[in-house]
Amino acid sequence: MTLIQERMRMLRRTAIVLLLITAIPAVGQEQERWSFRHRLEIRANYRDSDEARFQLRFPFPPEMLRPGRTAGFLETVDPGSHGELSVVSLQLDAAYGDWFAARAKVHVQDKYRRNPTSGDKQVDAEELFVRIGPKPEFLDRPEGTSFFVQVGKAPKMERQPLRLLESYGVAATAFNRFEDLQVLSGGTIGRNFYWRVQVANGNPLYFRDTNALAGDNGVRELLRPNPDPDLNSGFPILYNAEAEGWGFRTDRLQLGEGLGYRWQNAARDLGFDLIVFHYRRTLEDEANLTGTFYGGDLDLLDGVGGISLPVTSREKKEYGGRLYAEWREGTFIAQFTKQNIAGLQREGIEGEVGYRLPLSFGPRVGVEPLIQSIQPAVRWSELTNRFRGPREFVAPSVWWNWKKLDYGVRIAFAKNADLTIERSRHSISAPGKPAPHETLVTLRVRV
Repeated sequence: MTLIQERMRMLRRTAIVLLLITAIPAVGQEQERWSFRHRLEIRANYRDSDEARFQLRFPFPPEMLRPGRTAGFLETVDPGSHGELSVVSLQLDAAYGDWFAARAKVHVQDKYRRNPTSGDKQVDAEELFVRIGPKPEFLDRPEGTSFFVQVGKAPKMERQPLRLLESYGVAATAFNRFEDLQVLSGGTIGRNFYWRVQVANGNPLYFRDTNALAGDNGVRELLRPNPDPDLNSGFPILYNAEAEGWGFRTDRLQLGEGLGYRWQNAARDLGFDLIVFHYRRTLEDEANLTGTFYGGDLDLLDGVGGISLPVTSREKKEYGGRLYAEWREGTFIAQFTKQNIAGLQREGIEGEVGYRLPLSFGPRVGVEPLIQSIQPAVRWSELTNRFRGPREFVAPSVWWNWKKLDYGVRIAFAKNADLTIERSRHSISAPGKPAPHETLVTLRVRV
């Protein structure tokens, strides 16, 4: 019997026993009621991306180059100023007290989430799961020991519970930005300690730009003679891409574990949530991804034309921690992740802080003032790669060391609308110091 089969059998037995134990107090209690919620969200953006370019040493045949060029480049995905509708999403939630929950979150368009290229699906489910048992969120704590099982597509256990800006840091982009298809079990020991055990398909390894748009690498347009695609490659980093498909692959599942502690004072104006985690899986020879003819996992690391990164194994491991803290109207989020991909080592760290200033300003919209609050925020993130590849590798940006500063302000309006204005600045350890800075303005309306 394999380790995965043993873990699955143990997980099933534990789930049955703990569900029976936690169900006992419910006998004889007043019947819980069903609750249903929905949220429609629309986001429109103004984006101004600075133009940057880096000449590659990869020996492209002349027919693979853009018209009039003699060399290939990494360059800003879509430079200049643009106005665009980035996403329309609908979230549906159903719950039966604390004992059952289901969610379906579907987006249309989502130009900034396309995974891994602009050729990705236009309509997709970000989250789609069912859960049995209470799963406290943020700083909430149950009355006592609890247990849950959750099945479906859901965020990674260590992902930050909220974002103060619309952009992402390089560490979040690299490691935990996208959801995965998983069976997640967990619970609390008392009110404060909690644990997680996960069996998942694992996010396929691919590469994307660190700004709003992923960039187009491996799209069909590039198969034509002297292609001239609308979007460029960007300056891609390796990242855990969104899970593909809806069936569990029992041959190469990812195993994950987490331990956490959450605390909040009696006044509920000071608290924190700390989790440490670990993941392990075997890389596929080639992970198929929608929108690109490149393969993920080992096929990506093998490169093009026999020019490969120095891989030494098939194993992919990650471990790290995430801290979420609140103090009155202030929020602080920090995370650290160390990753080993087939012998290629790297680590990421980032911290984000913001403070919400409640206001009542401007003309009234119904019974509310137009401006409800202003929240300035700043994020610092770094990605350090402990490996190097051949100079001729098709995307040398995957081993560049990266520092990214994001800063901005979110203005909350009446009627569930807000405006986020932010600027991203990059410091990259690469020849020529490319600087793909970006300004992003996001209008978000929620119903």
